[in-house]
Amino acid sequence: MKILQVGWAHPRNTEFMQRVAQQLGHTYVLANQPQEGYDLLWSPSNWIDPDRFPNSKILFGPHFWVFPNANHPFFIKARPWHAKQCIFTCLSDWNLKAHNEFYPLEKSYIPFKPLPFGLDIQASTKSEPEYEFLVYFKGRHPSLLSFVKSTLDSLQLNYKVYTYGSYERSEYLSSLQKAKAVIWIGSHESQGFALQECLATGTPILVYDVKSMKDEYNGNYIYLAHKEALKATSAPYWDSRCGMKVYSNMEFLEALPRFMVDLHKYQPAEFIQETLSDEVCFSRIIDAFD
Repeated sequence: MKILQVGWAHPRNTEFMQRVAQQLGHTYVLANQPQEGYDLLWSPSNWIDPDRFPNSKILFGPHFWVFPNANHPFFIKARPWHAKQCIFTCLSDWNLKAHNEFYPLEKSYIPFKPLPFGLDIQASTKSEPEYEFLVYFKGRHPSLLSFVKSTLDSLQLNYKVYTYGSYERSEYLSSLQKAKAVIWIGSHESQGFALQECLATGTPILVYDVKSMKDEYNGNYIYLAHKEALKATSAPYWDSRCGMKVYSNMEFLEALPRFMVDLHKYQPAEFIQETLSDEVCFSRIIDAFD
């Protein structure tokens, strides 16, 4: 298979396509403009006229917009016959539903599907824990972090805090090996690579989750202006093997002791391998065109 990426994408998304091409013996090329002769054209953020490339499947997304609108070329220029050739990925179920709040997706000639990108899953061995928890903080009200820290301090549980945008990825991944578990205080995520990388190391997570995009701190003025519910989550790919989710301080206080007792029962790496490995995600994308 020959794969052409057209234009910029989130680095983790690009890395995924590069890895699967190498692993499966496919050809991968990155270019600024679409070209003929490729089995799969992937355009993360720009419209491509499918009629110009009738022999190629086209994967659009996920970087076209925050919220879709009827005036976007994607909706204006698409035609009914493009449905068999094209797909738009909005990464996860909650994001699909949020899109539908702004544009009735049944009116789109090109189908929208929740197709995540794969993780680079490396074999890892947990070292002797240096602290009970790694606390990850992103885009929430500072009072939530203060509450979690004071709770851990009162229980004499040691921890290390990582704040989004202020750490190196390699340092974060290294610290995951030294923590028994993670407490995640994040905002909405369409996919959530950092959280999924945590799970891939076999580290269970207690997620202090969001209910809506409007729960984001500082940036929430963007979302508060909308009447739509914008229901969301910090962990769109999740099951009981990963850990626990809570939505309030009271729930956190009730869940923390149970979470710690059950740490040995969780199998987050198993969940990631089954759900978000490179091969699984790539097969899911290709099969979606059938």
